[in-house]
Formats: sequence, structure tokens, C-alpha cells
Amino acid sequence: MGTDSTANAANDEARRFPPGIPYIVGNEGAERFSYYGMRAILKTYLASLYLKMTLTAEPGLTGEALEAAQKAASSKATAVTHLFMAGVYAFPMIGALLADRLLGKFPVIFWLSLVYCAGHGTLAVAGAFDSIGDGSSDPLSWYGLTEWGFYVGLALIAIGSGGIKPCVSANVGDQFTAKNAGLVSIVFQIFYFIINFGSFFATIVIPILKDSVGPHLAFGVPGIAMGIATLVFWLGRKRFLRVPPRPGGTLGLLDVLSSTCFFSPIVATIIAVFVVSDGYQPPPRALLEQHGAAAFYGEYLRTYLGYLAVHSWHWFAASAVLLVVGWLLFLARQKRAQDTGFLAMLVYALAHRRERRPGERLFDVVRARFGDEVAEGPPAVLRIVLVFSMVSVFWALFDQHASTWITQASRMDLVIRVPQTSFSYWIWGTVALSIYGGIWLFLWVSNVRVPARVTWAAIGLFVAGAVAAAIADAVQGVRVEHRLRPEQISALNPLMVMMIIPALNAGLFRPLERRGIVVRPLQKMTAGMFLAAVAFAAAAILQSRIEALHASGEKVHVLWQVVQYLVMTTAEVLVSVTGLEFAYTQAPRAMKSTIMGFWLLCVMAGNILVAFLAPMETILELSEFFWVFTALMAGAAVLFAVMAYFYKGKTYLQAESPG
Repeated sequence: MGTDSTANAANDEARRFPPGIPYIVGNEGAERFSYYGMRAILKTYLASLYLKMTLTAEPGLTGEALEAAQKAASSKATAVTHLFMAGVYAFPMIGALLADRLLGKFPVIFWLSLVYCAGHGTLAVAGAFDSIGDGSSDPLSWYGLTEWGFYVGLALIAIGSGGIKPCVSANVGDQFTAKNAGLVSIVFQIFYFIINFGSFFATIVIPILKDSVGPHLAFGVPGIAMGIATLVFWLGRKRFLRVPPRPGGTLGLLDVLSSTCFFSPIVATIIAVFVVSDGYQPPPRALLEQHGAAAFYGEYLRTYLGYLAVHSWHWFAASAVLLVVGWLLFLARQKRAQDTGFLAMLVYALAHRRERRPGERLFDVVRARFGDEVAEGPPAVLRIVLVFSMVSVFWALFDQHASTWITQASRMDLVIRVPQTSFSYWIWGTVALSIYGGIWLFLWVSNVRVPARVTWAAIGLFVAGAVAAAIADAVQGVRVEHRLRPEQISALNPLMVMMIIPALNAGLFRPLERRGIVVRPLQKMTAGMFLAAVAFAAAAILQSRIEALHASGEKVHVLWQVVQYLVMTTAEVLVSVTGLEFAYTQAPRAMKSTIMGFWLLCVMAGNILVAFLAPMETILELSEFFWVFTALMAGAAVLFAVMAYFYKGKTYLQAESPG
């Protein structure tokens, strides 16, 4: 009897979520709504602001001059949007170090969340300055305040969002013990769902607010959501299991300071490209037409780098000084206690390379001193980083669904004719069902089970309402026109993600496995890389059609973008989801965080690439701009396929015994 009771108690504990999980899930949902809601309208708002500033300074522009001003505004908005996203994916390295080595995850998440909130608040205030400028006798001054307010706000959000990014998911894992470890995979599936759930609704709602009530509220609502996210996280402070930072103290401080100094060239690059993106003038289109693409792009590269060197050299000089400081701090740290991280072991191997015996490799001296697993870490990281180098180009294409693809949508026919009753019902019915789903999910992770009959009743009511609305439309036959916002089309991405992941698993990979065919991660990623090129080729072909019809005043319907979104989202699932799995399994236990950091840096590098090429928007047609990225992606996919073919790795799992 006692044994049965003990077994039942153990089984019950294995099925119960830790008490901190509801607060983490609630925090993540609100935070993702805030981030994606703000990002959804960023490109179009900045483009309109820059154009308004130009037209205020130079009133009366028409014809080719007006078209040039529009292209310049779009180009600058593209650059700033992608530099902001580069910052978001650059700061996770610093946030992870602060959390893991010095302060712990809870204080880092909480205090950086407040920085995050301050960034949103700054954007809302800057949007209010814009509205004041519209009725002011000196509008340019107010628009200038708006512009710089946005730069400050975006910098704060990049620090806050980027800094907490690696800590939140790690904090989830910290909540579980061996007794309920079986729930870890379920929680991360919930996380992936809630991210796309928040993204979808934010992308639908926030553009409506921008157009109907103005930018101050459109940027303010995401700030309110982030405030709610921070409050929810703070309320769970006594429910979280907290893993103390290691090594902490002076050693942890030296780790953070030296790594931050080593990180300075990345920040210098982001700032430098931001500084020059507004003033650089690309080569004239005549060069492209008379001497071909090779001459044009070669001249673009030469003049851009030259302009960068002249106007932003001091940022790189400062980062060089910081690199020296970081090196001295790193040496001081190693003298106090030898670290076994990636950089420390790489330096150790190079410093002791003369101690190798004949036939030994570079890291065999590390093996002799620190053991097998430590020695296997750095070469594993280097192999994976080499393969991942081409993935940066994928992210350069993928993240343009938040910039240039929105620009494309703005030039298309955005009007849809829909049945009146069904359209209204699906909007409000979906909102109601989603609210129920959110409550159900929150109760579930709080270990409160909603009776199945209640859920089926809610679904039944929704379906019955949909049928009733369809019947009403069939009887009345009333259709209404609804104008979509160009930013709302990007909601297709999170919606498709939630459908494509189970569809690929159920319809492709599992049937292949049943036939004995296992598609390896690098094969999936290779297919995804080529699909990304196909998606941009589809976008380029569509854009060519848009440009051909422009003179006649005709427009292509925006629903044609569904094709490129479907292909690109499939590519995302194959590259992003699979890439994370591959990186995690191929890195030794001690290097898993390092690899995740490098993965995020690939996203950063891709966004810097877009910002670097953004001035081409002022010279090229948008279709030509898309073909540039199609060619880059095709080349990167070929190189990735070659490297993947020759890749030799080893799988490391957490269940594996040490050594």
C-alpha cells in the first residue's frame, strides 16, 4: 500500500508543472506581442517619417524628384529596421554572460525588462512629437525630436529584448528537476506556440491602431504589453527556482567585462553602418546599364567601404582600444583561475602548441590537461560555426518580410471583398476562442485541468456560429470591401509556422522514416536554403509584374504574396528549427551556450548585410533588389551544401555520461 502511494505521488509530481512556469509563459506571450507589434509597423512608419521630413524641407517635389525622395526614405527605413534587428540579436551574448556568470537570470531578466519598457515608452513619446509637429509652425524641429527619440527607443529595446532573449528559455529549463523532466519538451512547444500566437495577433492589431489613432498609441500599446509582461514576471519571483551564477564574484565580473570589450567591434559595426546609411550615395545607375553588374557591385563595395572608413573610423578605433582592454582583462582572469570556455581553450592550445608530440593535433594539449570533452569543445564549435556562416545570408532574406516585403505589399491592391457576416464573425469569434485558449493554456501550466467537455462546448459554439454566419451570408448575399494594411500580410508567417511544422512532420518526415529514410538535419537545412532563394525569386517575379503595371495604374492583388510567404516560411522551419536542433546536439555540454550565441550572431550578421545593401534601393528597382538577394542566397546555398556534405561531427546529448 505504501509503495503504491509513493508511486502515485511520484507519477503525480511528474505530471505537474513547476509553480514558476505560468509566470514565465504569461511573460513570454506579452513580451512577444510587444516586440512583434512594434516591429510590424516600424519600417512603414520610419519611411513615412523620413519622407515627411524631406517634403517639409523641400516642398513642391514632383515627378522623378518625388520618386527619388520616396526611394531614399524607404532605403533609410530598411537600413534602420535591420540594424535594430541586428542589435536585438547581438546583445544576447552579453545578457547570457551577465546571467550565467555574474548576476543570475532573475535580476537580469527583470532589470533589462525595465529597460525594454523604457524603450517602448520612448517610442510612444516620440510618436506624440510627430503628431505635435504636424500642426506646428516649426514641424522639422518636432520631426527631428521624433527621429532621435526613435533611435534612443530602438537602442533601449535592442538592449532589453536582446539581453533577456537567452535568459528566458534557460530560466524555463532551470525550473525542472529529474522528477518532472519529461515535461520540458512540452513546455518548449508551448513556448514556440505562444511566440507565434503573440506575433500573429500583434501583427494584425497594431497596424490598425497606427492608421486609426496615430503612432503614439500604436507604439504605446506594445509598451503596455511589455509592462504587463514585466509585472507578471515580478509576481512569480517567489515561485522560481534560481540557479546561482558561476563563477560569480570577481571572476564573473572579469568574464563579463572582458567579453563585453571583445564584443565592441560588433557594436562599432552596427553604429558605423547606421551613421553612414543616411549620407552614402551609391554609384549611378548608368554604371550598371553601361558596364554591367560586376562593375556596378564592385564599385558599390569599394565606395561604400571607403565612405565607411572616412566617416566612421573613430568607432572602429575605439573598439580596437577596447579589444586591448578586453585582452588584458582576459589574461588577468586566467591568472586567477583557468577557465575552460571556448576562447580560453583556444588560447591555451595556441600558447602550448609546441608541447604537442609528433602526430598530435592542435587541441591534444588541451586533452592532456583538461580531458576529452573539454578538448572536443573548441574544434566542434569551429566546425559548426563554419557551416553556419552561410546561414547568415538566409536571415538576410527571411527578416525582409518585416521591411522590403511590406514595401512591396504597399504597392499592391490591398482591398478584399468578403461576406459581411462571416467576416465579422471570424474576427470576433477567433478573438473569443483565442482568449479561451489563452485561459485554458494558463490554467493547464498552473496544473488546473479544464474539463474536456467545456473545451468541446467552446469549439462547438464556435463552429455553430461559423455555420450560422455562412447561412446568413448565403441568404443575404451581402459582401463588403475591406482594406488590409500592408504590415498585416506578414501575419501569414507566424500563422503558417503553426501549420507547416506539424504538416511537414506528419506528411513528409514521418512517412519517410517509416520507409527507413531518415532526412538528416543538414539535409533539411540545405533544402531550406534553396527554398529561401526560390521565395525571393518569386518575390522578384511578382515585383516585376507590379512595376510593369505601374504606368497603367493597375495593381496586382496582395494575396499573390501568399506564394512567397508559403515558400519562405517552409524554408524557415527547415533552417531555423532544424538548425537549433543541430547546433544543440553537435556541441559538447560545456559549449552548448556558446553555440547558441553564435547562432544568434548569424541572425545579426544577416541583418547587417541587408543594412549594408539598403542604399541600393535608391538606384535599383525593388525587383532588381530582390534578384540581388536571390543570387546571394543561391550562392550561399551551394556553399552550404558542399560544407554540409563534408561535415564530420559527433552528437552530444545531456543524458550522456561525463567524459
